[in-house]
Amino acid sequence: MGSRLFQQTRRNNAPPVSPSLPVKRRPYLKYLLIGAAFFLLYLLGDYMWREMRWRFIVVHHTAADSGNMEYYRTLHKKKHGWPDIAYHFLINNGSMNTSIGQIEVSGLWEKRTLNYSTKISYVNYLGIAVALVGNFENHDVHPLQYEALIQLLANLSLRYSIPPERIVGHGELQNTQCPGKHLDMSKVRADVARAIQRKRAED
Repeated sequence: MGSRLFQQTRRNNAPPVSPSLPVKRRPYLKYLLIGAAFFLLYLLGDYMWREMRWRFIVVHHTAADSGNMEYYRTLHKKKHGWPDIAYHFLINNGSMNTSIGQIEVSGLWEKRTLNYSTKISYVNYLGIAVALVGNFENHDVHPLQYEALIQLLANLSLRYSIPPERIVGHGELQNTQCPGKHLDMSKVRADVARAIQRKRAED
């Protein structure tokens, strides 16, 4: 009896049990994680678009023996309404205060956007456009210009895994004389392949 009374007294004197507090949910964390995931997907997609889409390199000549990046940028914007020069890279011939073999990079390449060098849209989206200043329907390419071309093509080929057989002249895609009969694209491809082999051996 006394034991039961003691137990009853303990129960009666026990402190009241506080109700459990509700767990505060933080829905913003879920949305923050979702937003971060979408942002990472955007960065991945942007990288793939900028760096992994390239499938061709298309070689052109300007069909004129004078000019530089700024000259052709102004000409193409005024004549065609394009936002920049038609090409990603321009290899100079020494005219207009440039040096022979000097390579200029257009804003199109800096942004990795499409070029305007052909009338084939998928080639413009997936191709890197390289032009040499000069009219090679009328004369040969200067040796320094040609060497700059081969080195640029080899570097692009290695960087973007574009095999030499996918380096083409504009005239191999469309009915045009570009890049001129004095620029032999079969020789260009063979020389690029040899340059790639040398670069790999050096590495």
